[in-house]
Amino acid sequence: MASSKMRVEELRTELLHRGLSTTGTKPTLVRRLEAALRKQTTSDGGACSPRRTRKRARDSNHSEEIDVAEETKDEEEEEEEEKIVTATQKGVAVLDQWLPDYVKTNYHVLQLGGDVYDAMLNQTNVRDNNNKFYVIQVLESDNGSDFLVYNRWGRVGIKGQDTIHGPFKSRESAIQEFEQKFLAKTKNDWSNRNNFVSYPKSYAWLEMDYSGKKNESTVTENPGHSLGKQPQESKLEPRVAKFISLVCNVSMMNQQMMEIGYNAKKLPLGKLSKSTILKGYEVLKRLANVIDKGDRKVLEQLSGELYTVIPHDFGFKKMCEFVIDTPQKLKRKLEMVEALAEIEVATKLLKDDTEMQGDPLYTHYQCLHCELVPVEFGCVEFSMIEEYMKNTHAETHSNYTVDIVQIFRTSREGEAERFRKFASTKNRMLLWHGSRLTNWTGILSQGLRIAPPEAPVTGYMFGKGVYFADMFSKSANYCYATRTAKDGVLLLCEVALGEMAELLTAKYDADQLPNGKLSTKGLGGTAPDPSKARELEDGLVVPLGKPKTKSGKKGHLLYNEYIVYNVEQIRMRYIVHVNFNFKTRS
Repeated sequence: MASSKMRVEELRTELLHRGLSTTGTKPTLVRRLEAALRKQTTSDGGACSPRRTRKRARDSNHSEEIDVAEETKDEEEEEEEEKIVTATQKGVAVLDQWLPDYVKTNYHVLQLGGDVYDAMLNQTNVRDNNNKFYVIQVLESDNGSDFLVYNRWGRVGIKGQDTIHGPFKSRESAIQEFEQKFLAKTKNDWSNRNNFVSYPKSYAWLEMDYSGKKNESTVTENPGHSLGKQPQESKLEPRVAKFISLVCNVSMMNQQMMEIGYNAKKLPLGKLSKSTILKGYEVLKRLANVIDKGDRKVLEQLSGELYTVIPHDFGFKKMCEFVIDTPQKLKRKLEMVEALAEIEVATKLLKDDTEMQGDPLYTHYQCLHCELVPVEFGCVEFSMIEEYMKNTHAETHSNYTVDIVQIFRTSREGEAERFRKFASTKNRMLLWHGSRLTNWTGILSQGLRIAPPEAPVTGYMFGKGVYFADMFSKSANYCYATRTAKDGVLLLCEVALGEMAELLTAKYDADQLPNGKLSTKGLGGTAPDPSKARELEDGLVVPLGKPKTKSGKKGHLLYNEYIVYNVEQIRMRYIVHVNFNFKTRS
């Protein structure tokens, strides 16, 4: 079977058998497997061609001429054989993964006070089909005797070319070489990088967060890593331990973000800065303001700006295929940046399991400040939630079923106190909220949050708020589970809705509520039968009736949406972990 016809799971299996990396999007996996098959064919044919060697390219400060040669050569080269490579961290910065082993062993990235001489540059220009990177690092020998300046450049997604300048006997000479290269590539002074200005057809600087722990560690890309591995021994209750191992998993976060196009090798998730994420939101906001005007040139320019700030791996496809030119594409990129915002929180909270002594799962759990108590199968609570799930699985979402893995009663530190002022509010409902697996460390530790001012309001049908549903499957769709990643997690929250502003169509400024209203309800054509709702002892209403089609005016929504604009109106009650079973395509 041709590689391009294989499913993603089949490609990963073939790559795993060959000891190759299994990360990346489908096009990346196809190229990787085809390169391995070509190599195998040559080897089996007994061809006696001399081994091709490649010298390290010579770079200089004539950057404009070199850029053309660098990019042309990279795009014409076949992708090299994939290898398991090791990135070594000494201090706060990671040495580039493609440095020779002798350099990794004997050098570290130079840090002087708050200045870390490590620059990752990126340039995406849709019209010119550019999607390229440039790495610059000053390396100090561990004994302090000499210095090197390392450069690597090429198309995003491949190794590219590299060169080492030096050795320099003085730190000042190495820093001068670094700063000259940074200026030539970005048109910005390194000393003024905190006021960085992006220029057309120049590289942008990707700001890294170096606030992590200063310890020496080695991170190896392991193609055999299983996201579903059994949790190690922990003093946590076993069901809690299993759940924590699922959601507090940085490897899973890398995998899922790479599958939707993010390039985690270029800007590692653990080095994401808040400013980078806010810049991503800002570009999306500008895109939202012009997307309906259909100006192709402007959309190409802004798409390039987004891909410069938030690196993507498009392989060797034409960049014109990735212009963000519809509201649907804009929404998908907004969801990606939202996921990165949650991961930025998560990676600051979590430490690499391999660095932790003792009981890392227990440590992760403690960091969440969110109590999880398993609900026993078959008890009254469990049966109520199971009924709510089954009854509100919409007919239009019939391509999958779900099995409950575990339900947890949950209480986030400080949330009950915060909710107290709304505890007696009329119209409190138990509602669903689904989200990607990558987002749960951030959600459990920080609570559900509202998009920042930098985010485009047009990405939210009823304004910037926290969205809930009374139909299980409407929220389940936001888990973005797949046939190969079947786990999904949803929240059941007590939401103080009070008097609701009811809307049939989109209203992007719905967060400006009319006097006396506490929330917005987007009216769907089908909703749980209100006569079958169950009211609990504390007055909380569970809308677990079977769906009924409503009479009267119809809006744009198939199912109801409930939106609150004050997070103090939300109290987490249950976490529901499910497995998705996707039906076979006919």
